[in-house]
Amino acid sequence: MSADYERKLHGAVAQFVKEADKKYPNWSERNDNGEWEIGLDKFDDMYKVILEIIEYTSCDEATEQMLDDILFGIARDNECSRIIEVLLKYPDWYALLCEKVLFTEYINAKWQFAETLKDYHGKDEIRELIFDFLQVDNEYTQRLALKSLAYLYPDKAEKYAIDFWWRDKYKDDDYASEYQKIMVLHVLYIIHSKELENYLDLADKSEYHYLKENAREIRQNMLKEQC
Repeated sequence: MSADYERKLHGAVAQFVKEADKKYPNWSERNDNGEWEIGLDKFDDMYKVILEIIEYTSCDEATEQMLDDILFGIARDNECSRIIEVLLKYPDWYALLCEKVLFTEYINAKWQFAETLKDYHGKDEIRELIFDFLQVDNEYTQRLALKSLAYLYPDKAEKYAIDFWWRDKYKDDDYASEYQKIMVLHVLYIIHSKELENYLDLADKSEYHYLKENAREIRQNMLKEQC
Protein backbone atom coordinates (compact mmCIF):
# COMPACT_ATOMS: atom_id res chain seq x y z
CA MET A 1 0.00 0.00 0.00
CA SER A 2 2.82 2.41 0.86
CA ALA A 3 4.37 2.06 -2.59
CA ASP A 4 1.01 2.71 -4.24
CA TYR A 5 0.49 5.86 -2.22
CA GLU A 6 4.03 7.02 -2.89
CA ARG A 7 3.49 6.78 -6.64
CA LYS A 8 0.06 8.38 -6.43
CA LEU A 9 1.27 11.33 -4.37
CA HIS A 10 4.48 11.86 -6.31
CA GLY A 11 2.47 11.88 -9.52
CA ALA A 12 0.03 14.42 -8.07
CA VAL A 13 2.91 16.66 -6.97
CA ALA A 14 4.48 16.44 -10.44
CA GLN A 15 1.18 17.41 -12.06
CA PHE A 16 0.79 20.33 -9.67
CA VAL A 17 4.29 21.59 -10.41
CA LYS A 18 3.64 21.32 -14.14
CA GLU A 19 0.44 23.36 -13.88
CA ALA A 20 2.00 25.87 -11.46
CA ASP A 21 5.00 26.40 -13.74
CA LYS A 22 2.69 27.04 -16.66
CA LYS A 23 0.45 29.57 -14.90
CA TYR A 24 3.01 31.16 -12.58
CA PRO A 25 6.46 30.65 -14.15
CA ASN A 26 8.21 32.81 -11.52
CA TRP A 27 6.88 31.02 -8.45
CA SER A 28 9.26 29.52 -5.91
CA GLU A 29 9.36 28.57 -2.24
CA ARG A 30 10.18 32.18 -1.35
CA ASN A 31 7.93 33.64 -4.02
CA ASP A 32 4.65 31.86 -3.39
CA ASN A 33 1.30 33.55 -3.93
CA GLY A 34 -0.30 31.27 -1.34
CA GLU A 35 -3.60 30.88 -3.17
CA TRP A 36 -3.07 27.71 -5.14
CA GLU A 37 -6.45 26.31 -4.14
CA ILE A 38 -8.18 29.08 -6.11
CA GLY A 39 -6.70 28.73 -9.57
CA LEU A 40 -5.14 25.29 -9.85
CA ASP A 41 -7.15 22.09 -10.13
CA LYS A 42 -4.01 20.06 -9.54
CA PHE A 43 -3.64 21.57 -6.08
CA ASP A 44 -6.89 19.90 -5.01
CA ASP A 45 -5.72 16.57 -6.43
CA MET A 46 -2.48 16.78 -4.45
CA TYR A 47 -4.29 17.95 -1.32
CA LYS A 48 -6.77 15.06 -1.42
CA VAL A 49 -4.05 12.44 -1.79
CA ILE A 50 -2.16 13.89 1.18
CA LEU A 51 -5.24 13.78 3.39
CA GLU A 52 -5.96 10.24 2.26
CA ILE A 53 -2.46 9.15 3.27
CA ILE A 54 -2.66 10.85 6.66
CA GLU A 55 -6.10 9.46 7.46
CA TYR A 56 -5.74 5.92 6.17
CA THR A 57 -2.10 4.92 6.59
CA SER A 58 0.40 4.72 9.44
CA CYS A 59 3.35 7.10 9.44
CA ASP A 60 5.51 4.01 10.00
CA GLU A 61 4.83 3.12 6.35
CA ALA A 62 5.97 6.49 5.01
CA THR A 63 8.99 6.63 2.71
CA GLU A 64 11.38 9.58 2.50
CA GLN A 65 9.89 10.52 -0.86
CA MET A 66 6.38 10.46 0.56
CA LEU A 67 7.37 12.65 3.51
CA ASP A 68 9.06 15.16 1.23
CA ASP A 69 6.01 15.31 -1.02
CA ILE A 70 3.67 15.80 1.95
CA LEU A 71 5.83 18.65 3.24
CA PHE A 72 5.82 20.16 -0.24
CA GLY A 73 2.02 20.02 -0.18
CA ILE A 74 1.85 21.60 3.27
CA ALA A 75 4.12 24.39 2.04
CA ARG A 76 1.77 25.09 -0.85
CA ASP A 77 -1.24 25.03 1.50
CA ASN A 78 0.01 28.19 3.17
CA GLU A 79 -3.11 30.29 2.70
CA CYS A 80 -5.62 28.08 4.54
CA SER A 81 -3.31 25.66 6.42
CA ARG A 82 -5.92 22.91 6.14
CA ILE A 83 -3.43 20.05 5.99
CA ILE A 84 -1.64 21.11 9.17
CA GLU A 85 -5.00 21.33 10.97
CA VAL A 86 -5.76 17.74 10.00
CA LEU A 87 -2.27 16.65 11.06
CA LEU A 88 -2.92 17.85 14.61
CA LYS A 89 -5.55 15.12 14.85
CA TYR A 90 -2.86 12.55 14.01
CA PRO A 91 -0.05 13.23 16.54
CA ASP A 92 2.31 10.57 15.18
CA TRP A 93 2.14 11.99 11.68
CA TYR A 94 2.50 15.53 13.02
CA ALA A 95 5.54 14.60 15.11
CA LEU A 96 7.32 12.86 12.24
CA LEU A 97 6.74 15.69 9.78
CA CYS A 98 7.58 18.37 12.36
CA GLU A 99 11.01 16.82 12.80
CA LYS A 100 11.55 16.33 9.07
CA VAL A 101 10.59 19.84 7.98
CA LEU A 102 13.52 21.38 9.85
CA PHE A 103 15.89 19.65 7.42
CA THR A 104 14.17 20.96 4.31
CA GLU A 105 13.93 24.26 2.45
CA TYR A 106 10.15 24.37 2.81
CA ILE A 107 9.91 27.72 4.60
CA ASN A 108 6.15 27.87 4.01
CA ALA A 109 5.76 24.58 5.86
CA LYS A 110 8.17 25.52 8.65
CA TRP A 111 6.18 28.53 9.79
CA GLN A 112 2.99 26.45 9.89
CA PHE A 113 4.62 23.98 12.26
CA ALA A 114 6.09 26.83 14.32
CA GLU A 115 2.62 28.36 14.60
CA THR A 116 0.78 25.15 15.51
CA LEU A 117 3.30 23.41 17.74
CA LYS A 118 1.57 25.00 20.73
CA ASP A 119 -1.55 23.00 19.79
CA TYR A 120 0.25 19.66 19.51
CA HIS A 121 -0.55 17.12 22.21
CA GLY A 122 2.04 14.40 22.27
CA LYS A 123 5.71 13.80 22.97
CA ASP A 124 7.63 16.34 25.03
CA GLU A 125 10.63 16.05 22.72
CA ILE A 126 8.50 17.25 19.80
CA ARG A 127 7.33 20.33 21.70
CA GLU A 128 10.99 21.07 22.43
CA LEU A 129 11.52 21.55 18.70
CA ILE A 130 10.11 25.04 19.17
CA PHE A 131 13.64 26.09 20.12
CA ASP A 132 14.84 24.88 16.70
CA PHE A 133 12.11 26.84 14.95
CA LEU A 134 13.25 29.96 16.81
CA GLN A 135 16.57 29.56 14.98
CA VAL A 136 15.15 29.06 11.47
CA ASP A 137 16.52 31.69 9.10
CA ASN A 138 13.15 33.21 8.31
CA GLU A 139 11.62 36.18 10.11
CA TYR A 140 8.00 35.00 9.97
CA THR A 141 8.88 31.53 11.25
CA GLN A 142 10.83 33.01 14.15
CA ARG A 143 7.99 35.37 14.99
CA LEU A 144 5.39 32.62 15.13
CA ALA A 145 7.75 30.36 17.05
CA LEU A 146 8.13 33.07 19.68
CA LYS A 147 4.36 33.20 20.10
CA SER A 148 4.14 29.42 20.46
CA LEU A 149 6.94 29.54 23.01
CA ALA A 150 4.76 31.74 25.21
CA TYR A 151 2.27 28.88 25.50
CA LEU A 152 4.69 25.96 25.53
CA TYR A 153 7.38 27.30 27.84
CA PRO A 154 6.14 30.57 29.38
CA ASP A 155 9.00 30.50 31.88
CA LYS A 156 11.49 30.82 29.02
CA ALA A 157 9.53 33.15 26.77
CA GLU A 158 10.45 36.40 28.50
CA LYS A 159 14.17 35.98 27.89
CA TYR A 160 13.65 35.16 24.22
CA ALA A 161 11.20 38.01 23.77
CA ILE A 162 13.57 40.58 25.21
CA ASP A 163 16.41 39.21 23.08
CA PHE A 164 14.18 39.53 20.01
CA TRP A 165 13.45 43.17 20.84
CA TRP A 166 17.08 44.26 21.16
CA ARG A 167 18.81 42.16 18.56
CA ASP A 168 19.80 43.93 15.34
CA LYS A 169 19.22 41.00 13.01
CA TYR A 170 16.55 42.89 11.07
CA LYS A 171 17.85 46.43 11.56
CA ASP A 172 17.90 47.01 7.79
CA ASP A 173 14.33 45.79 7.30
CA ASP A 174 11.81 48.11 8.95
CA TYR A 175 8.88 45.78 8.30
CA ALA A 176 10.58 42.78 9.90
CA SER A 177 11.94 44.82 12.79
CA GLU A 178 8.55 46.33 13.57
CA TYR A 179 6.66 43.06 13.45
CA GLN A 180 9.24 41.27 15.57
CA LYS A 181 8.72 43.93 18.24
CA ILE A 182 4.95 43.71 17.91
CA MET A 183 5.16 40.01 18.67
CA VAL A 184 7.42 40.72 21.64
CA LEU A 185 4.70 42.91 23.17
CA HIS A 186 2.06 40.23 22.68
CA VAL A 187 4.28 37.51 24.14
CA LEU A 188 5.06 39.60 27.22
CA TYR A 189 1.32 40.22 27.55
CA ILE A 190 0.45 36.52 27.19
CA ILE A 191 2.88 35.46 29.91
CA HIS A 192 1.96 38.40 32.21
CA SER A 193 5.56 39.55 32.28
CA LYS A 194 6.62 42.24 34.75
CA GLU A 195 8.63 43.69 31.88
CA LEU A 196 5.56 44.44 29.77
CA GLU A 197 5.05 48.02 30.98
CA ASN A 198 8.66 48.89 30.16
CA TYR A 199 8.30 47.64 26.60
CA LEU A 200 4.92 49.27 26.11
CA ASP A 201 6.61 52.55 27.03
CA LEU A 202 9.39 51.85 24.54
CA ALA A 203 6.77 51.12 21.89
CA ASP A 204 5.04 54.42 22.61
CA LYS A 205 8.32 56.24 21.91
CA SER A 206 8.95 54.29 18.71
CA GLU A 207 8.56 55.64 15.19
CA TYR A 208 6.71 52.46 14.16
CA HIS A 209 3.00 53.17 13.63
CA TYR A 210 1.68 49.63 14.04
CA LEU A 211 3.91 48.98 17.04
CA LYS A 212 2.38 51.99 18.78
CA GLU A 213 -1.09 50.85 17.77
CA ASN A 214 -0.55 47.38 19.21
CA ALA A 215 0.79 48.88 22.43
CA ARG A 216 -2.40 50.95 22.76
CA GLU A 217 -4.57 47.89 22.18
CA ILE A 218 -2.69 45.91 24.81
CA ARG A 219 -3.07 48.74 27.33
CA GLN A 220 -6.80 48.84 26.61
CA ASN A 221 -7.07 45.10 27.18
CA MET A 222 -5.18 45.42 30.44
CA LEU A 223 -7.62 48.10 31.62
CA LYS A 224 -10.59 45.91 30.72
CA GLU A 225 -9.11 43.04 32.71
CA GLN A 226 -8.84 45.28 35.76
CA CYS A 227 -12.53 46.19 35.64
